[in-house]
Amino acid sequence: MAPRRPNVLMIMTDQHHAACVGYRGHPDVKTPNLDRLAAEGVRFDETFSCHGTCVPSRVSYMTGMYPHAHGVFGGEPWPIPRELVSLPAHLKLFGYRTAVIGKKHMPNWPTHGFDYERLCYTADAATRQLHYYNYLKRHGLHAWYDHLGDVEKYCLGEERVPVEHSLENWTANETIAYLEQKDERPFFVQMSFERPHPPLTVPAGCPFVYDPDTLTLPENQQEVESSFYFNRNVELKWCVSVHGESVLRQALAKYYALISLIDHNVGRVMAALDRLGLRENTIVVFCADHGDFAGEYGRMAKGFPYDALHRVPFVWNWPGRFQAGKAPRGFARTVDFAPTICGLAGAPTPRQTQGASLEPALFSGQGTGVEEVFFESVAVKTVRTRTHKLNYAFDRDGEKAELYDLTADPHEYRNVWGDPRYGAVRDEMMRRLLNWWIETQQPVNYSPSDERFRQTPWFEQGPR
Repeated sequence: MAPRRPNVLMIMTDQHHAACVGYRGHPDVKTPNLDRLAAEGVRFDETFSCHGTCVPSRVSYMTGMYPHAHGVFGGEPWPIPRELVSLPAHLKLFGYRTAVIGKKHMPNWPTHGFDYERLCYTADAATRQLHYYNYLKRHGLHAWYDHLGDVEKYCLGEERVPVEHSLENWTANETIAYLEQKDERPFFVQMSFERPHPPLTVPAGCPFVYDPDTLTLPENQQEVESSFYFNRNVELKWCVSVHGESVLRQALAKYYALISLIDHNVGRVMAALDRLGLRENTIVVFCADHGDFAGEYGRMAKGFPYDALHRVPFVWNWPGRFQAGKAPRGFARTVDFAPTICGLAGAPTPRQTQGASLEPALFSGQGTGVEEVFFESVAVKTVRTRTHKLNYAFDRDGEKAELYDLTADPHEYRNVWGDPRYGAVRDEMMRRLLNWWIETQQPVNYSPSDERFRQTPWFEQGPR
């Protein structure tokens, strides 16, 4: 008899700074359940998302493709190309049942492949048709569904929804209910927590409380004004220079409380896997779509192309299979998620996929062998190595570029692009960026017989 395909539980948080977990040694945040998941699994501490906002990043997770290849750089109301091969849709071909619970945030994608949905985010359905909204309505709490707090100040506010009816508890409850369904097929479940993304409105009675006055602020408190900082409207005001340090501390205290509440509910779901006899054959992956400043540069919220916004937590756990307690050296990328899951599930990897399987590192605990990562927006492309980082853009006003020596300047304060002493480094980084751009293009129309292309599944098989 062929071995049963493993279940997959993908636990995703939204806008979660990679270092804001206990297993990374954070001085304040308490995450005992995530810590256990990491201690008994493999943690990739140098993982980067290829985009710093929600929708493009989530599509990259589900396709294993960079944004310029899958074509998605924004959110609603623009559609996601229906011809993209989604991981859950692909796994269904090999006997998987699929579910997304919580924040999907891949709007207008008719081929996403999730058969079962329990949604909480207004971008995923008309507000009054959302499952969480209707849950609150049954309990007389729906007036608080859209409560955003003080949008001028980090979306701080008090939430009157009791913790037992909180978004975090509901997401875990709905996941547990799905796991309890009697079905012999393996599952792929994305349990997607909407927070710690703002609003930073901690539910009433939350047992996780942090004292703003005792928090340790990140060491890089000097604010920056990058030429690439994109317009996030009111979020541009979410900084110390506008509201002062005390308000930043309040925001961080709420941010940490939501992370600990999420951690608590992760523990509840893990206990359910044990109770239902599912744990041994379930791969659990903890990750985030992108990061948050979380106090770095005296800011909250997101932007690019700073590391804080692209670095994400990435923990893989499969009892008795993966190397326990390992943190492999080398970069990992969120585009590696899809090909890794395909390999572990015994499914072929779609040829569009641009990431690489992490299976060798998961089973051996050795390094990934990846020494450069790339992330992007429409206007800016970034290459980052262990020692340097290049952000490059070109528009009608000409060339715009930033080069940072991460060894001497880890917080990216001094742009050395124009420094002649870095001429050789600048040329090398530009070469890396150009090579990546050429390597990852996937044209829909070309003549394979006219040119010799590099050997990839995409070019070996010809256009779509």
